[in-house]
Amino acid sequence: MISTIQELTVKLSQTVEPAERKRLSEQIIGQIKNQETVWMAFCPATKHYFLAKEENQITAYLFSTEETCRAFAEALRKRHIMLEVLKNAQEHRTYLFAELFRCGVTQIVIDSAEDYYAVPLRELIPIPDYSKLPLVQRPVLNPTVTGKMLLLTQDIRWGRADGNTELDTLQEIYHSPFLHPFRKSEEDGTEESAVYSLPDNGGSLFMIFTDLYSLKTANPQNYPSAKIVRFADLHKMLTDNPDKMGIIINPGSGAPMLLDMQLLELTQKSAEGDLADVSVRSMNENSGKVIVTKPEMPNQDLIYHLTEYFQENSAVRRAWLRTIRKEEEIRPHYLLILDWADGIEKPERKEIRLKISQIALPFARGLHIEYVSYHYDHGKAWTGTSEPFYEAEATAPETVPQTEASAPAEPPKTLQKPVTKKKGLFSSLFSKK
Repeated sequence: MISTIQELTVKLSQTVEPAERKRLSEQIIGQIKNQETVWMAFCPATKHYFLAKEENQITAYLFSTEETCRAFAEALRKRHIMLEVLKNAQEHRTYLFAELFRCGVTQIVIDSAEDYYAVPLRELIPIPDYSKLPLVQRPVLNPTVTGKMLLLTQDIRWGRADGNTELDTLQEIYHSPFLHPFRKSEEDGTEESAVYSLPDNGGSLFMIFTDLYSLKTANPQNYPSAKIVRFADLHKMLTDNPDKMGIIINPGSGAPMLLDMQLLELTQKSAEGDLADVSVRSMNENSGKVIVTKPEMPNQDLIYHLTEYFQENSAVRRAWLRTIRKEEEIRPHYLLILDWADGIEKPERKEIRLKISQIALPFARGLHIEYVSYHYDHGKAWTGTSEPFYEAEATAPETVPQTEASAPAEPPKTLQKPVTKKKGLFSSLFSKK
């Protein structure tokens, strides 16, 4: 079934005269606002509407027919991106647009198809101006940070996040204000910060929120007041309270985010452009009890750039990538197990590890890199029986004769660089043919 919006969109795509394009655009916008029912793609991973980044804008997707929305969801399901279809009644349309604004959306794509219409959100709802209100009284502090956190959570849940996405989010966090609930002691007037307790006595984290809606949804009991905190405050909170495991942003939402001290330090370095002084930690026999696993979703961007470096530098013979987490930590780190070439001594190894960390940082999804040498017993144990992701070209066998029956050796594998997407992650679904 073709909707009026779809008919108008086709006409718009075939029209070049400015006045007629303006008239058709106004008709489409009027239909979007007033059509009895529209449909939205919903993301169970974040418990929020599906978002993507198109042409550097956080974008949501609205559909004039249920059939079109389901076709969109099915197309993404084939990419292992699971979406649901939700309908929105006309009486709830303003609330829908307001919620999209709260979450950083600046653009809505209507009926993703060969002929689609992209409309700025400001054309559908007046963007509120909270500049005259004190920060702590504003319903929305910084919608961009909420949108970037939602995008990052989506990509992580689907194994599509890259280091650039995470660094972009961390930089926004660095510059953004947050709401922090607290209560005052009746005895001496001191402030007690709101904390979030992990289950099974797993420790506690400070709570902060991106906006009043997120705070009220979480309903932090016994903390009736809130104040504005920024990055420097978050850093001081953890520095002064080493018993706290970190900070949780928007607990109770579908897309909470955890920050520990290491991630805060990485946030500061990335926001200030300081990629040279990267902390390098090397695992040794005194590291304590750790949990080492293979990454569930191999980070292909990280593997590619490490392999490229190893091929240019003959210091490493083989390399394995793992995730490692100490028992008391809530975030894992990447672990590189390196089989060093002969003659590479400790001082040179340190310099090489530093260089590796500098290369890996933009693609490490905000995780620190730790190292262990293969010749240690636990280095060998953590590789298990798996193949390394990198292995230097082997030298020719010394005493194995070549016979007519011998199978020819396979040619060395060519390093394949990941395909760079020129637009957003899902732009090919929206582009005209």
